[in-house]
Amino acid sequence: MQALKEMKKILLTFTLLLAGTLLWAGVPAKMQTLINEFSHKDGFESISIGPLGMTLIKGFARFSDDMDSEDLAVLRSFDSIRRVTILEFEDADDTVRNRFVHKVEKLLGRMSLIMEAKDKGDRLSIYGIDDGDRVRDCILYNPDGLLICVKGSVKLEQLLAQAHD
Repeated sequence: MQALKEMKKILLTFTLLLAGTLLWAGVPAKMQTLINEFSHKDGFESISIGPLGMTLIKGFARFSDDMDSEDLAVLRSFDSIRRVTILEFEDADDTVRNRFVHKVEKLLGRMSLIMEAKDKGDRLSIYGIDDGDRVRDCILYNPDGLLICVKGSVKLEQLLAQAHD
């Protein structure tokens, strides 16, 4: 009887952990759907760079004359990035922008804040999945008009080093 109770406890714990993970795991995909929904509205400008574009950009950067060994090390830390989507909405109509911001912040409320930077009233929040030494599926957000979704992973120490520069 005791073994059955322990098994139920383990199963319940596992179910709760799995449910929490699945709840969070869908946020980057839902954010991408939200970007697609609003990207065609007036005042919303978006660009998405997929795997081929990322490979080309990294390739061109590696052969640039302006790259030193430190720059190449930073570039290598971004090798696991597969897609970057940028949505700028600073010029959007206030009503539409407020509706978008509300939806974004509702989704971000289900995520973990990795880092936040503030400068003279501007704020940039970075959300993502912390895997110890790497952060994956980052979302960078400024409620005044910028949302960047990064699919893939980056070394946490490199992300922090770039934020301090």
